[in-house]
Amino acid sequence: MKHEVFEIPYRAELCYMKNKGLILPEEVPYIGMGASHIATKAFRFMGINFFPEKAADYFNYLLKYKEPEKGVLISQSGQSSETLWCADYFKSFTAIVNDENSPLGKHPNCSKKVMLYSGIENHIATKTYINTLLVLYLGFGFDPGEAVEALKKHQSEFEALGTEIGSRIYTKTQRKKRCCLYILGNGPNVATANIAALVLSQVMRMPVLSMSVSQYEHGFIETAKDSMVIAINHEGREHKRTKRLLKKVNIAGAETCEISNRYVESIFSPVTLPIPFYYAAEYLSQKLKVKTLFQVGDKVVSKVIIDKNYE
Repeated sequence: MKHEVFEIPYRAELCYMKNKGLILPEEVPYIGMGASHIATKAFRFMGINFFPEKAADYFNYLLKYKEPEKGVLISQSGQSSETLWCADYFKSFTAIVNDENSPLGKHPNCSKKVMLYSGIENHIATKTYINTLLVLYLGFGFDPGEAVEALKKHQSEFEALGTEIGSRIYTKTQRKKRCCLYILGNGPNVATANIAALVLSQVMRMPVLSMSVSQYEHGFIETAKDSMVIAINHEGREHKRTKRLLKKVNIAGAETCEISNRYVESIFSPVTLPIPFYYAAEYLSQKLKVKTLFQVGDKVVSKVIIDKNYE
């Protein structure tokens, strides 16, 4: 896993250079599952007029009302089952994929392919997640060049922070076997909290919850005692609120940790802030002697067959 995280800066720069000038459509659905869907959520808070949807929800509930003309379908593997089911109903779509010869990339309804240039990825969604973000930034008219440079310059600092986070999580969860772990974010970094919770859950074999700070305060805060709360706190309207929340839950018995944005403009912080969590996942995988990420289930890809009758 670690060598894949080390490769992020090179792969991010390659993706950035190859996709300069990309234009992606607005006012259409953006369909994906897992990390592919999570990446789109960051852009809901940047004034982009588009519709990020989970492929499974879109297929099972929304297609019955209106079959779409155009859209953007994202699958880092190009094999995600639910995304492929949706592909059959789009008259034309742009595919964002890491493998141009994947089923999604070769689908007859695919009118345009956008490549991620992430190379081989055998573990958690690291390179592909970051590169999906970069493609979306570029496609929506942002230049994330400073974030790409930050990935190259600060890897050692990201690794040190991630190791510290992983160590704290390991100590807390070993001491409190039924510890509840929360990852909180605001605005675009709700997506960062989501991807962090996903990768930590896969590695630790325990549920890690992610949500916005405001959602946590509306009820989940009552579980603060003996929990661990990690807040991703970039500059913005909820910065002070997040700091107050951490003080409150710490007094109530939670162990707290604040992850701040120090390297890029806030709008690009979703590119850099996931990196420490990848290193935390690597640290935990070593401490917990994780040999494989998938034991109960495997990646949900096109070989899985279900009843497609959604009506």
